[in-house]
Amino acid sequence: MNGRTSRAPQLIVGISRSRASWWALAWATGEAQRRGARLLLVHVFRPHIVSAPQGNDLFTGTPRDPDACRIADGYALLRAAVDQAVGQLPAGVAAEQVVIPGRPAVELARLAHGGDVLVLGARHRGWLRRLAPGSVARACTRRTECLVVIVPEPAPSTLTAALPPDAARGHRHRWMPHREARTAS
Repeated sequence: MNGRTSRAPQLIVGISRSRASWWALAWATGEAQRRGARLLLVHVFRPHIVSAPQGNDLFTGTPRDPDACRIADGYALLRAAVDQAVGQLPAGVAAEQVVIPGRPAVELARLAHGGDVLVLGARHRGWLRRLAPGSVARACTRRTECLVVIVPEPAPSTLTAALPPDAARGHRHRWMPHREARTAS
């Protein structure tokens, strides 16, 4: 057996600021508990493009990391996702959290191997927006050789409680209360 097949399969969950990824985390947690599998919670962010060296910190003389704040925000997002999706992870579920720079579809596909399950959320969109290319879930299904589970976000009308607006700081298009459904005239 080679190194890739000798390790235990895991459920890799892509976490973003979208509510759909949090639904995917809730599904993956239940599945990990049923299978006795390990969870790998991953947040991928776009790194800053630095054209010139940033210099040193004035007080310590150490080089500044332009993505340090994004990494810290990524771990805070992973903690918030666990709190909002499942409250806390069940005692029998082992989980690891990773925040990495790069393109989400590329990095998630790189982490997933043959026996793994990649779990992603799909936002509730209208029929026109669903036809547009560029979905991370769609790109991952083309790039990976493992099973990809896409958990759809339920329609806003099916949710009984509103999700907190402060859970996804900085993203005004998500977590906002949805307008009432329009009636046909």
